[in-house]
Amino acid sequence: MFGKKEEARVSNQEIRTLIGIGCLFDGNLTIPEGLTRIDGEIRGNISGKGGLILGERGSVRGDIDLERVVVYGRVQGNIKAQSLEIKAGGRVDGNVQVKELIIEKGAVYNGECKMEGGEAPTELQSSRVDMSPTGSPSS
Repeated sequence: MFGKKEEARVSNQEIRTLIGIGCLFDGNLTIPEGLTRIDGEIRGNISGKGGLILGERGSVRGDIDLERVVVYGRVQGNIKAQSLEIKAGGRVDGNVQVKELIIEKGAVYNGECKMEGGEAPTELQSSRVDMSPTGSPSS
């Protein structure tokens, strides 16, 4: 399920909460810190300062507002996060507001995306391009 690179990242943080396959949680969930892994089903909103790994068989029907979200399963709702990764086989149906977004080949994303951060250019560089049919510069 995890590649070696992902395993290394996950092992640096301790999974504090696990909602296993076959479990159904109906209600809002707060993740104050640490990492939560969901392989079951959540019907409600998830918020807090922690991170979330949504496993291949996991699903969330509700909005997510966390620091970091990694989706292998399915989300039906809006996501607000510093970092969002939608892995191959993952699906997000909803709008996202993020600073960092990674969508792997084979993932599905349906919604609008708003990226935070990054500076807009203050001045656009102008370059003249000859658009005349003869190809001669116009004065």
